[in-house]
Amino acid sequence: MKVILLQNIKGIGKIGDIKNVSDGYGRNFLLAKKLAKLANDGNIKEAEFLKRKAETEEKIALDKAKEMAEKAKDITLEFTKKSSKTGKLYASLTKQEIADELSKAINAKVSLDSIDLRGHGEHIKKEGEHLIEVELAPGIKIEPKIVVKGE
Repeated sequence: MKVILLQNIKGIGKIGDIKNVSDGYGRNFLLAKKLAKLANDGNIKEAEFLKRKAETEEKIALDKAKEMAEKAKDITLEFTKKSSKTGKLYASLTKQEIADELSKAINAKVSLDSIDLRGHGEHIKKEGEHLIEVELAPGIKIEPKIVVKGE
C-alpha cells in the first residue's frame, strides 16, 4: 500500500514522503490515526506541497534555534537547594527545574528530552558547577553551566 505521510514518523519518513507500507500497518495504524493518506494522483500533488511547506518550517525553526544558541552561548543557571554538610542535596535538581529556568532565560520552550545531564542520570544530586548539554534543534547544541548552591 502506498501512503503519503502527513507527519514525521520516526523510522518511516518525513512529512510529504510517499512510502510503501504493509496493508495492515497502513490501514490499521497510519490511516486510522490520520498520520497518512492513500497515495493517489490528487494526493501526490498535495504531498509535494506538504513537503515544501515542512522544509520551509524546518528551516525557519533551525534559524531560530541558531539564534537562541547564540544568545545562550555563555548562560549560567543558578539554583539554591537544601543540602547536607558534605554537599549532597536533600532534594535533587531535576530536568524539569532546569528546563523551566532555561526556558525563561532564552524565551523559548525547552523540552525534557533535549536535556542531557552528562553522567548525572536523571537528576543532579550534589552542590557545585555542572555542565549539561541541551539540543535546541538537530545539530544545534548549547552547554549551559548549572551552579547548585547549598542552603
